[in-house]
Amino acid sequence: MTTTNFENWDWLPGAAEELEAYFVRLLANRVKPHDVTARAKTIASFEKKRTAKAYSNPDQQITDTIAVRVITYSNTDRDEVADVVRERFTVMRGEDRNPGLDPNRDERRRGYDCWHIVVTGEQGSEPTGFIPGGGLGRYFDEFGGVEVQIRTVAAHAWAQFEHARRYKGRAYDAISDQDQQTIDLLFGAASDARRALDETFDAIDRILARPTATIPTEGVSDETLKPSARLDRPAVGASHRVDVAELRDYLASRFPDEKPGSSEGVEFGVELVAACGYETIGALAADLEAVKSDEVRALMDYDVPVTRVRRLDDDLLALFKEEYVQLTGTVGSVKSRAKQLAWRFDRLRGKTGYLRYSFEGEDCPFELRGALLPAAGAFREAVRIIANSIGAEKVLRPSVVSRHDNLPKGARARSVMLDSGEQLFVASNLRADASEGLTTELLQAASMDFRLVKDGQTFRRPPALAEGLVST
Repeated sequence: MTTTNFENWDWLPGAAEELEAYFVRLLANRVKPHDVTARAKTIASFEKKRTAKAYSNPDQQITDTIAVRVITYSNTDRDEVADVVRERFTVMRGEDRNPGLDPNRDERRRGYDCWHIVVTGEQGSEPTGFIPGGGLGRYFDEFGGVEVQIRTVAAHAWAQFEHARRYKGRAYDAISDQDQQTIDLLFGAASDARRALDETFDAIDRILARPTATIPTEGVSDETLKPSARLDRPAVGASHRVDVAELRDYLASRFPDEKPGSSEGVEFGVELVAACGYETIGALAADLEAVKSDEVRALMDYDVPVTRVRRLDDDLLALFKEEYVQLTGTVGSVKSRAKQLAWRFDRLRGKTGYLRYSFEGEDCPFELRGALLPAAGAFREAVRIIANSIGAEKVLRPSVVSRHDNLPKGARARSVMLDSGEQLFVASNLRADASEGLTTELLQAASMDFRLVKDGQTFRRPPALAEGLVST
């Protein structure tokens, strides 16, 4: 006769606490659930199930001795959590199911909607989330598996009420068959209402993930909305690469309040930058000036601290949009990276303003009309157009615009090619207010019908001085 080792309950509750913390960490950068709760079966519950099922090896056959339940706001999030579980853990054969979808289910359970996935340990080569010497690792070694339940808040409300009133309700068992049938019909109606609520929440999620465009794009080609469309962004696959030290210094200046991360993480960042086609930090910095990084951070809504490389990853995603998934979806060792990026982009799509500047006026070249640009990019375009019109001498500015590649290192010079074949070098590491002031100064000096537009309004401000306007 099989006996139960009751001493296991000295550590099983602690293993359940580890499991809950593990899932909170696992989902932190992917899904924002309503609740994550783990528990260990009580001795009485374990013994009741062992006796009822007559298990020969209950430690292995009872797969919910510890279990975790994740409650999400929508089916969209529920399905994403299920995918995360399948990616991270080894799933027991035949134990990835939703009992409510079983065609042979008891009709009274048709309102039940919850994924049950039994996992037997981690898979893949990513670092383990188990505490060394902790109870969770021991549990996977000694017990059969962990049950993960995933359901929506609406499905949870239905299941909890049904469980309390009908499944384990003594009052239900004590009433007449006719009254039980009436209650069964009412639970069926509640099931339909629950399904309608879930479908409504899913519709809201879809709109939030793919909102109606708010930036006017009439007359704007797809090319003008890409980063540095006419600013000579290097081609993907270029031979030169930004090095680790350069990127580490840049990330420290762009995200000083975030965790530096590991050396391996920065090397991953180098891979991302290379996949986007950047050969220099200056080119990267100039394009990322178009991204409102704080706004991106807020939309990502992380509950845990993130590294500087994650912030870079998010900002590049905001800049390149869907193209970034194709460019970097296979970078690194995470097989599901492309899918993760697609989920993360749903948090950003149509909700941030990146390229805020454009030009208008009779002297504005046709190909530039309607193009949306970052501040430094708008300044470079002003340099190019005005130099082509009235001569390069009129746009030269100490430490900012030169005929020679001799600008201060911190200026991160980028070349601008004129129609005459002459090349100018223009600082790209400029604060937004510096770029605005310099652009205004050039436009006023040129006496052209060529005006700077910011956020849809003609920009007017006193010209700024060039000195001290390079970002540090």
